Amino acid sequence: MEDLEEDIFYFRGTLDIMYPPGHPDRFAFLNDLGDDVLALFGQTGRMKDLEESISKYRDALELCPPGHPGRSVSLNNIANGLLTRFKQTGRMEDLEESIAHFRDALGLCPSGHPHRSSILRNLAEAKRTRFEQTDNMGRAAGRMEDLEGSISFHRDALDLLPPGHCHGSVSLNSQTEDLEESITLFRDALDLRPPGNPHRSSILRNLAEAKRTRFEQTGQVGDLEEFITLSCEALNLHPPGHPDRSASLDNMGRAAGRMEDLEGSISFHRDALDLLPPGHCHGSVSLNSQTEDLEESITLFRDALDLRPPGNPERSLSLHNLAEAKRTRFEQTGQMGDLEDSITLAREALNLYHPGNPYRFAFLNDLGNALHALFKQTGRMKDLKESIAHFRDALVLCPPGRPDRSVSLTNLANGMLTGFGQTGRMEDLEESIAHYRNALDLHPHRHPEHSSSLNNLGTGRMEDLEEMISLHRQALDLHPLGHPDRSACLNNLATATGWMEDLEQSISLHRDALDLNPYGHPVRSTSLSNLATALRARFEQTGQVGDNEESIALNRDALDLHPPGHPNRSFSLCNLATSVFTRFEQTGQMEDLKESITHFRDALDLRPPGHPNRSSSLDNLAGAMTTYFEQTGRMEDLKESIAYFRDAVILRPHGHPDRSLSLYNLAGALRIRFEQIDRMEDLEESLRIYEEGADHVFSNTLLRLTVAIGWARFARSQCHASTLRAYRVALSLLESSLVISPTVQMQHKTLSSAKNYPTLASDAASYAIEVGEVAQAVEMLEQGRALIWSQMRGLRTPMDQPVGVDEDLVNRFLDTSRKLESLATSSESKLTTLVAEDSLTSVSQKFVDEMYSRKRHLASQRDDIVANIRATSGFEDFLQPRRFSALQEAAVEGPVIIVSHSRYRSDAFIVLYDRPPVSIELDSKFDHDGPLLVKDLKTALEKVQREPNGCDADIRDVLGSLWDQVVSRVVEKLDELGIKKHTRIWWCPTSFLSSLPFHAAGPIRVVEGSRKYLSDDYISSYTPTLTALINARESKPGIRRHDIGRPQLLVVALPDESIPLVEKEYRAIRKDRDFVRCLVREQATCEAVIDNLRDQNWVHFACHGHLNPEEPFKHAFQLFGGDRLTLLDIIRSDLPNAEIAFLSACHSAGQIIDDSREEVLHLAAAMQFCGFRSVIGTMWAMADDDGPFVAKKFYECMLAEDSPEVAFKRSAKALHETIQRLRRRRGMTVERWVNFIHIGA
Repeated sequence: MEDLEEDIFYFRGTLDIMYPPGHPDRFAFLNDLGDDVLALFGQTGRMKDLEESISKYRDALELCPPGHPGRSVSLNNIANGLLTRFKQTGRMEDLEESIAHFRDALGLCPSGHPHRSSILRNLAEAKRTRFEQTDNMGRAAGRMEDLEGSISFHRDALDLLPPGHCHGSVSLNSQTEDLEESITLFRDALDLRPPGNPHRSSILRNLAEAKRTRFEQTGQVGDLEEFITLSCEALNLHPPGHPDRSASLDNMGRAAGRMEDLEGSISFHRDALDLLPPGHCHGSVSLNSQTEDLEESITLFRDALDLRPPGNPERSLSLHNLAEAKRTRFEQTGQMGDLEDSITLAREALNLYHPGNPYRFAFLNDLGNALHALFKQTGRMKDLKESIAHFRDALVLCPPGRPDRSVSLTNLANGMLTGFGQTGRMEDLEESIAHYRNALDLHPHRHPEHSSSLNNLGTGRMEDLEEMISLHRQALDLHPLGHPDRSACLNNLATATGWMEDLEQSISLHRDALDLNPYGHPVRSTSLSNLATALRARFEQTGQVGDNEESIALNRDALDLHPPGHPNRSFSLCNLATSVFTRFEQTGQMEDLKESITHFRDALDLRPPGHPNRSSSLDNLAGAMTTYFEQTGRMEDLKESIAYFRDAVILRPHGHPDRSLSLYNLAGALRIRFEQIDRMEDLEESLRIYEEGADHVFSNTLLRLTVAIGWARFARSQCHASTLRAYRVALSLLESSLVISPTVQMQHKTLSSAKNYPTLASDAASYAIEVGEVAQAVEMLEQGRALIWSQMRGLRTPMDQPVGVDEDLVNRFLDTSRKLESLATSSESKLTTLVAEDSLTSVSQKFVDEMYSRKRHLASQRDDIVANIRATSGFEDFLQPRRFSALQEAAVEGPVIIVSHSRYRSDAFIVLYDRPPVSIELDSKFDHDGPLLVKDLKTALEKVQREPNGCDADIRDVLGSLWDQVVSRVVEKLDELGIKKHTRIWWCPTSFLSSLPFHAAGPIRVVEGSRKYLSDDYISSYTPTLTALINARESKPGIRRHDIGRPQLLVVALPDESIPLVEKEYRAIRKDRDFVRCLVREQATCEAVIDNLRDQNWVHFACHGHLNPEEPFKHAFQLFGGDRLTLLDIIRSDLPNAEIAFLSACHSAGQIIDDSREEVLHLAAAMQFCGFRSVIGTMWAMADDDGPFVAKKFYECMLAEDSPEVAFKRSAKALHETIQRLRRRRGMTVERWVNFIHIGA
């Protein structure tokens, strides 16, 4: 370097003497001086040298105006200088100017010019560099015009060189963007440099690097083996003393490292370092490569940093390497000092890149990741916030069009997902998922990062596990057998399928992953833990002792791989403790409980104050100590447990999403101590904490609901004054739990999965009765039942010219409600089909996310609007749960009898229009027999399929028990209240009771010995809720009314071989009636039926009815060609003119008894919701023979009576009279006539 500096000093001094201004060769001397100063920059890294070089090149170019023979050389030189400066500063202006000068130089070198080939290669390199600015570290997915241009220029350069030309292989070397072609070109280049050629070693290294790249993308071990072979051959061509031996040793070191031959790798790197004297410009490069042995690596990185003092253009790289090594050591040892040093070094590296530098994004991401890791250790939100801020800044520097944008999108998504875990803000989760999806869009199929993006998105969302599994399956498909990342994909897919309770497949996948991670593999411990967790989950479902024993063994192996000092040891301790605790719960062996506590204590010790997982460790240990107390009765153990629970609550302050969980645990422990020593302080504190946990709005709604139920049950057991409030809060939270789910199908799934909630309304009502609050009991039953119908009715709340309410507010309310209803009735099945058919399109993948986001946004808007409406005088109770005084309106035309069954007691309520409700406590025998009656009825109906006339006795037994235990008591009370016989009454059974035929209870024993049923004394109807009955009677302003005697009747008929009498049925209805319109066979399509329903006020379906036990919104009428009119299709319709619907189809009012049993989801209820005021349906399968007779007699009754009463109110009496005639038919069975019921007004 001294000689070079001396030459430059000489040239500077003689420039004006030997080549003064005006000298014809001055431009050439300036170019030579620029070359030397540029070479000096390469040795020193001093920017002033680079700036002087560019200055000299500019001076030379000014002396070569257009037409000058040396202009192309000067253009090429200044372009090279600017390209070098761009690589130091990242200023895009330099790169753009460089490309422009290269283009101009190329234009001066036509075909045949001796310099055209070299300028083509230079322009190709500049274009490739610009491509890399829109690419993620050189991955081929950026501005393809730059990449394609680069390849084109290299091809042109290659064409200018004849076969065997010494530079032909150079042009081949540059075409590395398309990997497969690259490897082919490198092989051709190698053929041009046979053994003995002095340039053969560089081609060997390049081909080796291409093979290594393909191995990383495809996992083909053959590529890795050839990479090592080629690297060895290149090394053999560089004996000791060869100037390029250090570079070959670096490559060989990487090769040895890939094969986990770390000692050999370190040896090669040391040899490379020994060949470079202290201060050599490439010494730091060799030092940077020695990362295999971590401790020595850190020392070497420090030495490398010393060789790159402040001002050195490569200093930021050394800072980055040392920071990464420090963070790696932290991950292995848990030493916080290493993580803090890593952050300090990352900050210094970032400061070397001024805002606007295109490479700054990478250092922002580095610092963001280090701060993210720090947050996971300290739990300080300021670290997480700063991390996210850096990720956002990095994303700004990676605008659309740059594939390195995907890295920043993924980092920001990770940060937001962590933030969601701390705050529970749905906005954070939705933003995280959006970024993951956008990153996936930037990694299309066949992109090397496609699989990792699939896995990221697969872990980003918990609400849609079906899609999560689909994403992980796609990722696994991209990692065939032998791929180094296959085990990670297997683990991800196994975990997702485990969440879906597909444990058999989950366990199988985890076993496959473990097989790919043998002893010594760095992620073997993760595979052991995952398989152990899945086995424990299967044990909890099936009770197979062997599963938990294996789980314990696997967790022990995982713990052995995390010795003291390992940062993940606390997780392995917790996993082992949980499995051992599970075994204790099964066997009662105290040794297991003691071992569990020991491991939980050790895990807590490894999570000191400030650790983000300390609160969960406190909860775990406290829970185990509570169990230990229950075994030993030692109060000090319970005291210790309560202390740990209190500490956990402190670590989850107001606003923490898990605070309600910690409060629930603490309240439970205090409850246990109260039960032991009867300390009133514990009782009051426990109930207060339960209340706080239920009211904590930042926690999950379903968790808060669990807390509220716990509060209600404990308060009730102690006859505490807060019990009614606890039930009120629980019912309100049950309603709120539906707000999260966008569609009615999703809402039903939420209710079905809520195992503790089906009896909540009945339990609450039973307590209200116990304390004499019968009206409140009715209110609670109304609030906690038919939640989906209630929500949907709220979206159709009429707002016709409300006095005093702002017109704009009304319009916004109606508009938002319409949008929410449209969202709620979206077809989930169509969405599922979209995702299944094209799960890689952004439209199908983002649809569910957008639904959740839109639901939350619209619901928030509507809540604000409703709050403003309630602020208007006279509208304070707008959309509030109805008070009993309003619910009484349901009984304006006759009493409504609500029948309730709970674990505490069973009651019947008679709701009257003009007096308080009357409660009737039912025989305690019904508490036990009620569910058995449903089971017996189901068994009898199944028997009908085998013996059509052989189940009458069984059904009569059910009807008799129903009379004895429920209905007889109600009838006695009706007599006392003066309710006349042969008048109308309405039944409103709750829960599973809705499948029982109260209207036909009996037979009643009479003196003459004849059989008499309730239907002989009263005209019974049903209603899902009191509100549904009120709505069915309400007048609708502005709606046209058909003449009472002239209905418009639509008949939908689908006769087939199994129900041939449908033909007779629809002909009997149509006979001589011009107001009847029929859609028969091919005319009866879904579209035609829906269109005609809008114009008709009566409808009669005569077709098959189908139940779907798993998805009730797919209950359906079977139409032409297998088409089905589903329950969901029906509720989408709004039919204000509708009056009467006769559903002459099987199961049209049949109720599936499941964990959402309070929802009354059947076709008849859907018809009532969409506008029909009176609906006639069947409780189970109907006999084809009965259809024509019942239809004929029903319409004769409806049309024969000359009554001022509107038609829909006559339908109950018409059905009653029809069924009485049906009963008298020869051979009639009880099962057939009991089947028909009336619902509504």
